[in-house]
This record gives sequence, structure tokens and C-alpha cells, in this order.
Amino acid sequence: MKQINISINGMELDYKTANSIARSVANILDVEPTVVAWHDARANKMSPVIEGADTHSRWRDYGETHGGNVNVSVNGDFDFIFADSKNFEELGHSPYISLQDQQGNQFLCRMEDLRDPKDPHQDACFSIEGDTTPSSMHAG
Repeated sequence: MKQINISINGMELDYKTANSIARSVANILDVEPTVVAWHDARANKMSPVIEGADTHSRWRDYGETHGGNVNVSVNGDFDFIFADSKNFEELGHSPYISLQDQQGNQFLCRMEDLRDPKDPHQDACFSIEGDTTPSSMHAG
């Protein structure tokens, strides 16, 4: 795995900024970077979240065994393992669309069965939040 260490001085870094910096560096490497795993040492967090795993090393093990080939470390506090996705097969057109009704409920809908995108209904849509009541039946 290629290891890149970046040191940034003169500004306070958070996860979002460190992620942007790491992605910018990974883009230079003639890859289409996709984050496979990350680690925020300051917050003691990692992704993927693996219950009971050592947050200091498990993210690295996961990244290495799931296609990661570049690790960009920013100030030693944030690590991002990237895989190159340019050779991944494209999925093509999805028959599903994510919609939100007027009450803010999220739905996943099959486009060919959807009559009105402003009115997700039970025949075409499933609530992402677990409520199976179609938005057209919500009081509002």
C-alpha cells in the first residue's frame, strides 16, 4: 500500500477539511479515489464501524483487505484509505429514486410505478424510515 503523509501547519483541521485534502492528494495519483476506510484519531472514530474492534488499527486492516491501495495521513490525526474505482464496472441506470414528501419523510420508489413524484404512494414506494404509510395518507 502506498503511504502518503501530509503535514498542515497554520490552520486547525477537522474531519471534513482533512478529507478534502486527502481526496485532493489521491486525485493526483491517476486514480479515481473511493474511500474504503478512514480513521479520526482525535475523536477515536473509524469507518467502517466494527463493534469491539481496535479503533487504532482495525480500519487499516479493513482497508487493506478490501481493495485499498493508498493511505493518506493528514497530520497523523486523520487517515483515509482509498481504492482506485476507475476499473469498477458501472451499474447503469437504476429503476429506483429517492423522494421526500411534504412532511419530510424519505421514500425509495420504483420509478416505473410512480404516478406523481410529489406524492409517493404505497404501490411504488417504501419508507426509508420504517413508516410504511404512504405520504398521501399523512395528515397535512
